[in-house]
Amino acid sequence: MSTKEVLELLAFVRQLPTGIAYAPIYAVGTKLQSGKESKGKTPLERSHHHVMNPADVALQIERKPEIFQAVGAFTGPRSGGLVILDVDRNLSRLKKKWAETLAGAPVITSTKANAAKYLFTVPSDLWAEVQGFGLSDTGAGYEVLWGRQGVIYGAYPGSSDGKAPAGQYGFEGDLEAIPVAPDWLIAEMRDAAGKGVQDGGFIKNRKALDFSDREPDEVAEIIQSALKVIPGQGAGSRDHWIKVGMAIHSELPTDLGLTLWSAWSSEDPEFHQDWADGNPCEEVWKSFRKGPVSLGTLFWMADQQMPGRLWLSEDLRKVVEQVEADNVTRIRQVVITYAEVIRRAKEIQQIQNPAEAAHAMNVLALEAGYRDAGALERLLIAQMQFEQQDDEMAMASLLDKDLRFEYLIPDLLPCPGTVMVHGAGGDGKSMSAWTIAKHVARGIPFDVRGDLVPVESGPVLILNGDQSEVQVQQQMRDLEFEKTDPVTVVMGWDLNWYYRFVKLIEKHQPKLVIIDSITGCSRGSAFDENKKEFASPIYWLANNNGRLFPACTILLIHHANKTGGFRGSTAIRDAVDEVWGLRRPDKKQLERLGTNCRLITVEKSRAGRDGSKLLMKLESDLTFSLADYVEHDADAGNPASIVDRVLQRLRAAYPRQMTIHDLAADRLCGGTVTGLKKALQRLVSRGLIQVSGSIPSGSRPLNTYPAILSRGGCVNTCPKTPEPSAGLESNSGQAGDVSRIAGDDPANRDTPSSCPDLFPSDTKGSGVKGQDLHIPPREERTPEELQQIQDAARALWN
Repeated sequence: MSTKEVLELLAFVRQLPTGIAYAPIYAVGTKLQSGKESKGKTPLERSHHHVMNPADVALQIERKPEIFQAVGAFTGPRSGGLVILDVDRNLSRLKKKWAETLAGAPVITSTKANAAKYLFTVPSDLWAEVQGFGLSDTGAGYEVLWGRQGVIYGAYPGSSDGKAPAGQYGFEGDLEAIPVAPDWLIAEMRDAAGKGVQDGGFIKNRKALDFSDREPDEVAEIIQSALKVIPGQGAGSRDHWIKVGMAIHSELPTDLGLTLWSAWSSEDPEFHQDWADGNPCEEVWKSFRKGPVSLGTLFWMADQQMPGRLWLSEDLRKVVEQVEADNVTRIRQVVITYAEVIRRAKEIQQIQNPAEAAHAMNVLALEAGYRDAGALERLLIAQMQFEQQDDEMAMASLLDKDLRFEYLIPDLLPCPGTVMVHGAGGDGKSMSAWTIAKHVARGIPFDVRGDLVPVESGPVLILNGDQSEVQVQQQMRDLEFEKTDPVTVVMGWDLNWYYRFVKLIEKHQPKLVIIDSITGCSRGSAFDENKKEFASPIYWLANNNGRLFPACTILLIHHANKTGGFRGSTAIRDAVDEVWGLRRPDKKQLERLGTNCRLITVEKSRAGRDGSKLLMKLESDLTFSLADYVEHDADAGNPASIVDRVLQRLRAAYPRQMTIHDLAADRLCGGTVTGLKKALQRLVSRGLIQVSGSIPSGSRPLNTYPAILSRGGCVNTCPKTPEPSAGLESNSGQAGDVSRIAGDDPANRDTPSSCPDLFPSDTKGSGVKGQDLHIPPREERTPEELQQIQDAARALWN
C-alpha cells in the first residue's frame, strides 16, 4: 500500500462507530503464527477472543502498516447482530429482485465485477434462531456471514480465480444507520439454522439431568446450540478447531458427536479443499481422550459470541442452569476428609476379590468427588511415596544410603532392574522367561561366558495377562516345574494396579517378577501403544523398584512389530534397563546351532552389555536350556576386551586367587594397571568375580580376586582321566579287560586323589617336569616359602 492508502485506511478506521467487534487484517503473504501465509483476509489472531474497538485496530495498523493493510468486522451477536450479505455473482439480478431492501444498506465494493457486500442487523430476539451459510449451500450466488469475519475496507487481494485484480475495497453508506435485515434474508438464515416452518429443532427430549447421566440426544441438542454461534476461524485456526472437537468428545464420544463436529467444521469455507479426499475430522476424532477440555470450554466459546447464554433456547437454558447448580451442590456436599479417604482406600485394597475392590474404589471416588477410581489410586500411591520421605535428598544423604546394585544372575539380570524381552508370536518369549524363572526358583547354576555361575534361589512371581490358564499350565509342565517350586502365578493382571502390585511384592518377597505381556496387561490403559503415556506404568515400576516395594528383577514380555522391533512408543524402550530381542537363528547360525534354538540379543543395556547374546535350546528330553552365548571370531585367538581376558584368566586359575600385579605380569592377560583396575571393578559389579581378601605388598595391601563359579565339590579334586593300559599313553578304544599299571586298584578309583600342589618345595627343586612332590599344607608354610611359591607361579605363567 502507498502512504496515501495507509492514511486513508487509518482515517476510515478512526471514524468507525463503537459496538462492533473489529479486526486488523493481515496483508497478502504475511506469515501467520500458525506458519501459513495470509491470503489477504485473515484477521489478527487475538481478535477472535477479544473485542477490539476502532482505536485498537488503528494502533496496530499505525505500528505495522506493512503487515496490516485492511480492517474487518465480526458478525453475529459480538457486533450487536451484524450480518453481511456477501454477493459473489449475479448482483444485478439480486438488485432487480430486492431493490428496495438493498438500497438503504451500507455497501462494500471491490474490483470484482457484479459483486458486493451489504450490511444489516438481526434483532436480538432472533439471534438463537438464525445461522449463516456459504456459497455452495444454496447456489444463489451469495453467502451470509453470521459469526464470521468480513473485510469492510482496505486492500483487496484479488479474486481466487484471478479474474479480478488486486486493489482497494470501496465503502458507501453509514455504519451508524445499518438497517434491519429484510424478511427474506431472515427467512433464509432461519432455514439454514433448521428453524423453518416445521420448527423441528434437533431433538425435543429435554430432561434436567447431570451431563454424565444425560441421554445422548439431549447432550447433542445442547452442543448443537453452542455450535450455531461459534464460528470457524479460517487459516491457522487448528487449535480452535481441535478444542471444539475435544469439548464435544468429552461428553459425546460417539458417532453422533463426530457428526456434529464434522457438520460444524465443514462450514468454514477456508478449509473447503480439505474435504476433497474425505472427512478430515475422522482420524483426529479417534485420538481424543478425556482431558481438561470439556463442555465448559464449548460453553465459554459460545458465550464469547452471545453473552448471557442467549445461544440457548429458554428451556435448554434452564436445563444447563440446573445442571451447573447440581454440580455446585455436589461439590459442596463433599465432606470426606483427606485422612478418611486414604484410610478407606487402604482398607479397600485389602479386599481379595479384584472386582469387588474395583467397585468399592469407584464408589469412594464418586463420594469423594474424584472423576474415577484411577485418580483415587494415584492419590494413594502419592501418599505412599510421601511416607517414604526420600523424594528430595541432599547429596550427602544420597551417598550415605546403603544402596547395593546386585545381580540376580551374574552379568545377566540386574537387581533391582527392569528388562524387556520382545519377539514375534510363537518364537518362545514365554518359554525363555519361564526357563529363567526355573533357574531362579531352584538356584540352578547359569552358563555365563562359557562357565557356570551360581544363582541364589528365591521366589518367583508371574503376572499373566496374555495367555489362558491352560496354556500357562502346559508350558510349566513342558519345563518340568514341580509343585514344590516357589512360584506364584496371578492371572488377568493389569499394569495399572499399582497398589495391589506393592502388596503382592511385600507378601511374596520375590526375587524375580515376570509380566506377560505388556500389551496383555494394559487392557485398562486409556492410551494406545504408540503414545508415550502407554509406558507410564513401566516407568513407575522402574522408578519405585527398591523404594515402594522390596528390590527385585522385573522381566516384561512384549510383542514384536512387523519389522522385528518391539511394538509401540520408544518410551517403552527408554523406561527399562535392558531390552532383549528374541529371534530365530539365520541360515548360517542354524547349521551350527540346530533348528531347535532361539537367540536373544541384548539391544540396549545401561550396564554396557549391548550386543551380548543368550541361547535358548530345546533339548532331546524336551526340556529347555538357556545359557550365555558368545560368537567366537575364528581370526581372533584371544578375547577382544580386557574385561573378557581378565575373566578368563581368573576362571582358568580357579580356585586360586590373583592380585592386580599377578594379572599385569601375566602375558596372556596383559593390559595397563589402570585398565586392569577398571576391568576388575566391572567384573565385581557384575557378580562374576569377588574381592576375597588381601595380601601384604609394600605400604598398601593388594586385594585378591577369585572367580565366582558353580563347581560343587569338585573344586579341590583332580578330574578323572582316561586310564591307559601298560605301555600305552591312552586307553581310547581299548578293550575292557586290558592290563593295567601295577598298583592301580579299580576299587579305589571312585575316590579321586587330591590335586598335586603346583609349586614344589625348595628341597625338591622344580617339580613342573613331573617330579614327585611332597609339599607341606598351605597353613604350615613359612612366609619365605609362600614368597617362593608366588615367584615360581609368575615364572611359570611367563
